[in-house]
Amino acid sequence: MGRAAAGGRPRAGGRGRGGRGAAVGARAGGRAGGGASAPRQVDVLVLGGGPVGSEVALACAMLGKQVAVAEPRGLLLGAPTGWVSKALRQLGRDHGAPNGTRRVEWEKAEEYLARTAGRALKLTANRFSDAALLAGAEWHSPQVFKGQARFTGAHSALVEGEGEETLVDFVHAFIAVGSASFRIPSLPWGEPEAAGWLFDGDTIKDIGSVPQKLVVQGGGTIATEYAFIFRALGADVTVVMRESRVMEGCGMDRAVQDAVIARMRRVGIEVREGTGDFAEVHPPVGGFNFGTLRGGAASIADAPVGADFGQVVLKASGEVLECDALLSATGRVGLAGGVDTDAAGCVPTVRGCAPVDGTTMECLGQDTGHIYAVGDCEDGSLVTPQGLLSTGLAEAYIATHAAFTDEMEARAGQMALYDTECPVAVWVEPTVSFVGMTTEGAEDTFGPEGCGSVKVFFSETIKGCVERAEPYGRDEFYKIIYRISDESDNGRILGVHVYGSGASEMIHNAATLVNSNATVWEVCRTVPPAVTVQDVLKMACVRAAIDISARGKGPRPAQALAGDATAEVRAKLLNRNAPRQTE
Repeated sequence: MGRAAAGGRPRAGGRGRGGRGAAVGARAGGRAGGGASAPRQVDVLVLGGGPVGSEVALACAMLGKQVAVAEPRGLLLGAPTGWVSKALRQLGRDHGAPNGTRRVEWEKAEEYLARTAGRALKLTANRFSDAALLAGAEWHSPQVFKGQARFTGAHSALVEGEGEETLVDFVHAFIAVGSASFRIPSLPWGEPEAAGWLFDGDTIKDIGSVPQKLVVQGGGTIATEYAFIFRALGADVTVVMRESRVMEGCGMDRAVQDAVIARMRRVGIEVREGTGDFAEVHPPVGGFNFGTLRGGAASIADAPVGADFGQVVLKASGEVLECDALLSATGRVGLAGGVDTDAAGCVPTVRGCAPVDGTTMECLGQDTGHIYAVGDCEDGSLVTPQGLLSTGLAEAYIATHAAFTDEMEARAGQMALYDTECPVAVWVEPTVSFVGMTTEGAEDTFGPEGCGSVKVFFSETIKGCVERAEPYGRDEFYKIIYRISDESDNGRILGVHVYGSGASEMIHNAATLVNSNATVWEVCRTVPPAVTVQDVLKMACVRAAIDISARGKGPRPAQALAGDATAEVRAKLLNRNAPRQTE
């Protein structure tokens, strides 16, 4: 069967923040009885019980509010959609090989997924139990209604599920229904011959076996993560994307993007840039795919001859790619369109997202100051970057604070200021993490002379000299972007971008520095823990200070080195693009 397969894309995005994550969590209350009888009266209704909705429910319950949560699964979950990729990535690290030379059986994946889900379930229950102890007598366990909620008025909603209808009247409502994988309409979704062969970012966990040849359509975070994951599990992987670089529009520095795509090619992942659309899509003939494999075939070798691979034809080049699985991961779309926000007086949704006031997360509309949207289903947040769980959690704090300012500040002190630059972790191999401006963004804002950047490679630290079975790669680095000016913001840390083992564990401190407008001079006066990779932060700031001084912009005029003939040379030597040899 031949099909055209080009289509539009949603807004640039990545991780689901409050949507259909792991089916794990805690039933924090009873379920409504049958029939649409007298409305339930609550202080807060949360639509969606994913990680962002759960965070809102937890915060409001700790303030003594009566909280109801409408969630189709009837569970509060403590893990985002991306928990599946994290579990599979760890499987590849434990049992596979980065270059695909060791094939992993899917039974092991099922084990990792089940154990991860079970632990997340227990973790969610523990968080609510701990919150109840902290809140004391004012605690009311959130009541979870199993079903889909939709607004019926400015202060009312109907929850429908399993033949039951429950009316809920509320004072405040928080929309946290999350997002779903965007599906290019021209792909054969739902057609029998494509079942078990065509997957999106939400259904890939059901693949049932490690494919022999996998084509990944898309260049965002989800597509890139799964390309590394399935390569480590033993698949031959080809990535096709419209963009010229992986993870464009995600707030990632170009130096990191280049390092990631170079690592992809080094481990054997084929990458086709600028060619993400398909002219034709041919599922396997005879209907063979992983669906039939799970139904009885012992292995791919047992498939009918010539029937085990489907094909995609690239629109730009005409190249034909064979694959026994196709993953289309081209972004996500919000699910707020399904909750009838217009019935509550809100303006129409945009690409499934509810437009909000970015400073409070209040939904825009007529008398809608008591309704908030957070996570993947909002449009208008000032928190960056978009499309991530950390962003959704920051929005949850902003919205909860806007709704209950006095109570929150009375309980927890001044909480009016929130980080606008959220730290990000991308679980490729090795990990990427970043916060704040990129080099390109800083130059656009301040001009090339108004900012600078410097890298420090992990191998340049004492920890990098320690003998390891798997030494740090020569491409693993810590990069900072900083301000250069004659004003008080001279030396301010604008952004931090890390590519390397454990990068996700190093970004929180950097986020604090970026959001507090800290300078490289402050970090230069710190003492990091000895023999740790964390030493790269101070090393980077010292090099940045040398660069700034070499440009005659030291912290005080007496410290400027503009008259030093060798200062500029020294600064350039330190700002290298590859580590020095230590062998």
